[in-house]
Amino acid sequence: MTTINIILANVAAEQITLPDFQRGFVWKRKHVRDFFHSLYHEHPFGCLLTWLTTRNGVKTELILDGQQRITSLYGVTTGKTPKFFRGDQSVLKGLHFHVKEKIFEYYQRVKMEGNPLWFDVTKVMRAGTSGIESLINEQGFSKYNPEDQVKILLALSKLVGILQRPIYVEKIADENKDPDVVVDIFNQINSSGTRLSKGDLALAKISAKWPSVRDEMRKSLKKWENYGYDFPMDWLLRCVNAVIHGEADFKHLHQTDRNTYETGLKKTIKYIDIVLNQISGKLGIDHDRVLFSKFSLPILIRHLELCNGRQMSAQEWNLILYWYLQTGIHGRYSSTTESKIRQDLTHLDGQLSGIQHLISGIGLSWGRTQILPVNFDSWALNARTYPILYWMTRVGGAQNFCDGIQLKQNLLGQGAQLNVHHIFPKARLYEFGYTRPQVNAVGNFCFLTAACNGLINAYLPDNIADSSIPSGINSDGYFYWIKKNHPEALQSHWIPMDEELWKIENYLEFLNARRHILANAANEHLRSLNPNHPHNESIPEPSLQQMKHTETVAEETQLKEVQSWMKSQQLPSGIFGYDLGQSDQDNVRTIIDLAWPDGICEGLDSPLALLLNESAETYQIVNQSGYQCFVDVESFKTYVESEIVGV
Repeated sequence: MTTINIILANVAAEQITLPDFQRGFVWKRKHVRDFFHSLYHEHPFGCLLTWLTTRNGVKTELILDGQQRITSLYGVTTGKTPKFFRGDQSVLKGLHFHVKEKIFEYYQRVKMEGNPLWFDVTKVMRAGTSGIESLINEQGFSKYNPEDQVKILLALSKLVGILQRPIYVEKIADENKDPDVVVDIFNQINSSGTRLSKGDLALAKISAKWPSVRDEMRKSLKKWENYGYDFPMDWLLRCVNAVIHGEADFKHLHQTDRNTYETGLKKTIKYIDIVLNQISGKLGIDHDRVLFSKFSLPILIRHLELCNGRQMSAQEWNLILYWYLQTGIHGRYSSTTESKIRQDLTHLDGQLSGIQHLISGIGLSWGRTQILPVNFDSWALNARTYPILYWMTRVGGAQNFCDGIQLKQNLLGQGAQLNVHHIFPKARLYEFGYTRPQVNAVGNFCFLTAACNGLINAYLPDNIADSSIPSGINSDGYFYWIKKNHPEALQSHWIPMDEELWKIENYLEFLNARRHILANAANEHLRSLNPNHPHNESIPEPSLQQMKHTETVAEETQLKEVQSWMKSQQLPSGIFGYDLGQSDQDNVRTIIDLAWPDGICEGLDSPLALLLNESAETYQIVNQSGYQCFVDVESFKTYVESEIVGV
């Protein structure tokens, strides 16, 4: 038996830390708030389980059960995070205590500003017993009668007294215990909580034999992140599994010895570099958001391993890159990922024949090998045609509208990174009555440098007002300025040259014409990689009515009612039709029905999104972008009432 303050002192001294197989901090604000409520009101809060072992010659306690509780205590009471912390630091900031109602809530400006009864828990805990009186005076309690002052003093003293609460620590004292057994113990005690995933479990087994393996893997992940590729740990582990065992299931790594894994990791890192250089160099796909599917890369990497040092020919690279593009176009790994990776790995033999076998399955089981005009009917950049358009821009000789420079890789300068540009500006299209899917159709996108995108701003392609030319570009007819100054630039972006289609009233006809041009061009580029890629066929065209916005009037009414309800709660009403990514240089990836990109409480909580009747793909994109997602109004309001308003 010990006390909380002693445990926290040992955490600060790094005598208590986490084992390598533990995942990071995953509690949300609700969990931290409820935990402190239980501590204050003297409810049971469980014991700790630690493993006594030796690290680098120093005796250390590794937390097997209790990470979330210990991290919450340390973070909230000290205002800092432990050295082993991995997670969202904002969860540990802003917790407040109401000295009369004895409740805990996170800071809400509308609710707490100017109310002296709310105390910042971190300030109270750092002040300690000796500093409580000073805090009380700071908040103006000298005006209160002595009886109330005493009650407030007692409430805050009890809060500080949390640190003196006893806590039972059960210790596994066998330093020689098999780490695999410890991992199994961890999973057993977490059977009702956050268990290790299959990837976590495999890495835990490896960590037991090579304690610094996570650090080694993070170095490479950080390197790729610096180049614009954001890969998770599980993905790298899957690539290593493909190299060592040619398998998709993580269980094949459980019995892998350290030397085999270490050698396999080094090979994998080298192969990933080679593959990314090929994808970037030959396809122009140079950052994460245009990488199609990450899960096709283990197949390419396994092929390199089976080549056993043999240099691949240009034809071989072209064909495997052709297959890679097709996996993205068809969403090969969008579901049942592991089984499809396993299936594709079995076709590889380290020779050209294995790649040809992979390609032969495209038309049989994935649908047409061609890109069709209908592929460009999708709207927003959650569509798979976003990376297609980027790839075509990089390799197809597309020119920057403002200076005629080809938009290839390695452009220098702060404004040279490519941005998504709406050919017909969104605001003007909305004014004209077009719907969100029409406004954000992929056929209305092109890529320009950030500087050029900013210069064109919200000008229309066609002149419908006057001929004034601010900043050198016609404010209401920028296509004509481009045509005069850079004659090939428009066609290089697959813009139909019929000037009637440049008029905003003919916008749908513009989209229809451009999607045909885009489809033809995409197939030509695919044919340059694989001469056997079929020529265009005559495909029945869907009606333009199929682009009609699927969001019903009832949905829009619901969203507007939510905005009104939020205003009635004196909270931000949210952004309607928010373009996810509009604040960064990669621009739009999808549209969120109603979004709070900075959180409801001015940056103190995570971004929130309300998504009504959206696809699973859209939900996944928004969720992976760090948003807490709600798919119905009722659950959203329940969250706001319990977590924000506190009613």
